[in-house]
Amino acid sequence: MSIGNLGRDLRKLKIWLTYGSELLWIRARMLRLDAIAQLQSIIVLMVLVVLAGVVFFLGFISLLFGLNTLLTPQAKVWVFFGIAILFLLLILLLTILIVKLLRKQSQFMTETLAAINKDISYLKHTSNAKANGEH
Repeated sequence: MSIGNLGRDLRKLKIWLTYGSELLWIRARMLRLDAIAQLQSIIVLMVLVVLAGVVFFLGFISLLFGLNTLLTPQAKVWVFFGIAILFLLLILLLTILIVKLLRKQSQFMTETLAAINKDISYLKHTSNAKANGEH
């Protein structure tokens, strides 16, 4: 181990500490923002799940009560089955929204962690180039 290698290693360490700490701080803040966004998505997701359940039961109860009303048999079919179909379509729409939110939510952390890995590899390349006297 020579003095030249030690000096080069110290320069590498200085570069890593300088740029690495700044990038780590920025990425930690980005990760925090991603976590907050993910929490908001989870809350919206839970509200949609509860809303889908309420809509389902409202449609089902409406269908059951509708079948026992004093409407003519022809009107019963059109009115109350129509309401049931409307609620079924609303449930389908809410389910699609839930799936979209789940897919969007899974991308938050993955993108940030991939960016952190990219920064680390960039720092390794930069520190090696600067330690060797390249610019």
